[in-house]
Amino acid sequence: MISTAPRLALGMAALATCALTGSADTIFLLNGKVIEDVSVRSETFHEIGFKDGSKKRTIKTDDVLRITFDAKSKLVDRADVAIDEGQLFDALSDLETFVDGLIASGKKPRYSWEPAYAMRRLIELNAMIGDAPGLIAAADKLIANAPESRFSPQAFLLKAETQHLTGEGAAANATLKSFLNLIQGQRLSRRWTLEHKLASALYDKDLSGKNLRQILKSIASEAGGGYPQVNNAAQVALGESLLEGSKFSEAEPVFKRITDNPKASTATLAAAYTGLGDCLFKRATQSTGDDRDKLMRLAKLAYMRVVVVYKDQVRYVPKAMFWAGRVYDESNDEDDKEKAQKLYTKVAREYAGSKWASEAGGFRKR
Repeated sequence: MISTAPRLALGMAALATCALTGSADTIFLLNGKVIEDVSVRSETFHEIGFKDGSKKRTIKTDDVLRITFDAKSKLVDRADVAIDEGQLFDALSDLETFVDGLIASGKKPRYSWEPAYAMRRLIELNAMIGDAPGLIAAADKLIANAPESRFSPQAFLLKAETQHLTGEGAAANATLKSFLNLIQGQRLSRRWTLEHKLASALYDKDLSGKNLRQILKSIASEAGGGYPQVNNAAQVALGESLLEGSKFSEAEPVFKRITDNPKASTATLAAAYTGLGDCLFKRATQSTGDDRDKLMRLAKLAYMRVVVVYKDQVRYVPKAMFWAGRVYDESNDEDDKEKAQKLYTKVAREYAGSKWASEAGGFRKR
């Protein structure tokens, strides 16, 4: 964990530092509409409160896809810029300084939404650098200090997912139980009941193959058009299960539906494009001539989209990077083969110790 002590004074000063102009926040809705030039005043499980000019308005949290904020405190703004520039540890340090300073002071933040936003970013950053204990600690911090934030349910789910992926099945189940208590105690929307049901199915060690796929189909059907994020997450899990069973022809249209109608989290979209790339690459290897070339190009586009657009999704990026290299390697063009080597090297360097770094090692030229 990065020490924040040297920056506490800076962090406290930054809490009061804001943009001199008024906020021009943007709210993106699941139905494709955008609410621009507003000032977000509050965020909870149930609703987002904002000012539109002189009018106070609210919208259901479940209807919101994402929000971009215009004015931020100095450290938070600097951290966001650092993330965009790939300076992840600098961003982590700034956000920890901001959050820990705010918690220690007990002062009311300038922007009510900002502490939860910063803590959510800490979760994302720890995921990006592959720090599972750091992610769990950041999730716990958000759950404890912003319990009614719109990010709180997601913090439970990300914590449970990390525990599951690191082999802590009992801990993941305990986290899901706490999440269910939150859902019931706070009467959260049906979306979160479905999210809980989905996570419980995916982390059940006794569920796999056809039985798992039946449950995933049922959850997707229950979510329907009312909860597209859950629907798409269940669909992508279904597609991944089909791939595990080498059912590429069945999986491809599942992933394609998600990429064609992207009402989903970035993690779901990264998974969908990676899975689509797998299906296209498989078809390409079974084709010839122009069909093969076209499918290889489409597979490359799918994989590289994950590498470039969803670069924070470290569960999928190294795999997509490796397979993009394999696509380039299938070309007879020397420039493409050189690009393949660069991708293999990048996987080995940035994701050392991972399965995909090991796979890339087998294709790198010494």
